[in-house]
Amino acid sequence: MHADEQPDQYWFARHAKSIIFLICVLTVVGVYEALSIPVAVFPTTNFPRIIIGVDNGVMPIEQMEVVITRPLEEAVRIVPGLEDVRSVTSRGSAEIDLFFNWNVDMLETLQLVDAAVSRVQSSLPPTAQIQTHRLDFSSFPIIGYSLTSETVSQKDLWELATYDIKPRLNRLPGVASVLIQGGQRPEFHVVVDPARMLRAKTSIADLVAAVNRTNIIDSPGLINRNHQLFLSLVTGQVHSAEDIGAIVVKHVDNVPVRIQDIGTVQPSVEPVYTVVSANGKPALLLSVNRQPDSNTVEVAGEVHQEMAAIGPTLPAGVEMRPFYDQSNIVQESIASGRDAIGIGLFLAGLIIWLFLRDWGTAVMTGLVVPVTMVVTFIAMKMLGQSFNLMTLGGLAAAVGLVIDDKIAVVYRIEL
Repeated sequence: MHADEQPDQYWFARHAKSIIFLICVLTVVGVYEALSIPVAVFPTTNFPRIIIGVDNGVMPIEQMEVVITRPLEEAVRIVPGLEDVRSVTSRGSAEIDLFFNWNVDMLETLQLVDAAVSRVQSSLPPTAQIQTHRLDFSSFPIIGYSLTSETVSQKDLWELATYDIKPRLNRLPGVASVLIQGGQRPEFHVVVDPARMLRAKTSIADLVAAVNRTNIIDSPGLINRNHQLFLSLVTGQVHSAEDIGAIVVKHVDNVPVRIQDIGTVQPSVEPVYTVVSANGKPALLLSVNRQPDSNTVEVAGEVHQEMAAIGPTLPAGVEMRPFYDQSNIVQESIASGRDAIGIGLFLAGLIIWLFLRDWGTAVMTGLVVPVTMVVTFIAMKMLGQSFNLMTLGGLAAAVGLVIDDKIAVVYRIEL
């Protein structure tokens, strides 16, 4: 057996420099690729599941099932790869879960589901708001902030978060969406007088149609002037209670009937069905979702930096605090894996030195493991993997296997 091994030993001896050069190149490439590998809590997984969410005010459950849920369920059954459809219908809302085969392309399937929904949407109530999205780990927020104040109203906090903070966060690279929860959304309430409506021969349907018909921004087309084309724009948006009161509902005997003639318009807030609090006080929450291929730590750092810049511009009395940060879990996992690898290398080198009394062999043990890990990063990049709880745990566990193989090789050489 010793004679059979000699040709291999001679081959490695003749090409030692080339092998060392190849290892050095792979190490450099691995370090470079490691800097571009995404960092997240969980691996990127395309779950074969798409969720259709419907919001339609306070429509009764029985009507929701017949008018919305069932037509959507029938429309999406033509999508290839669909295995199961489950739905939950409640007053004014419905959630339809579509389960597909694991072999289908979920990005293409999502487009097919959107197409199926759009074909049937014209037959659904115009007030129904439909959203479709596929389920993956990027659907969960990576960071959250709370806004609380004892001097600023919840309505003003909502406007501050919606029109000032949210647009600035949406512009950050890697941010997919910003969800606002809590607060009070401002709106106008029209309180009609039945007697005046009867005298004006109007109805609630006439009033709603007048508001929808008037409160618009539209373009009637292009205007030709001085051999140039200009896009014309007509705006009828209302911004105050007076603007709403001046809307003409209909004409009775050639006399315009305005909303202020049949009722009163007063500023108010949207009904609140969910109570949101932070630190024992009413609060408004901002939750940030990342892009699927983005780096959780980098995105969280950008959000923290932007929120730190926003802090001094907030009104007096508004307190902003982070209540959730997924990047802390990732950073702690990376630190834990790094410590486990470092301690394992030190103990392995110490044991080898104690038994063999050879510093060279102990040092080589300390070099083999990092090089092996770095080369592994190349494979992770090619396979589209990320640094997450599972891959970091696997790397830490693999250290022991690599050290065992190293000890076996050293023992064989010594023999």
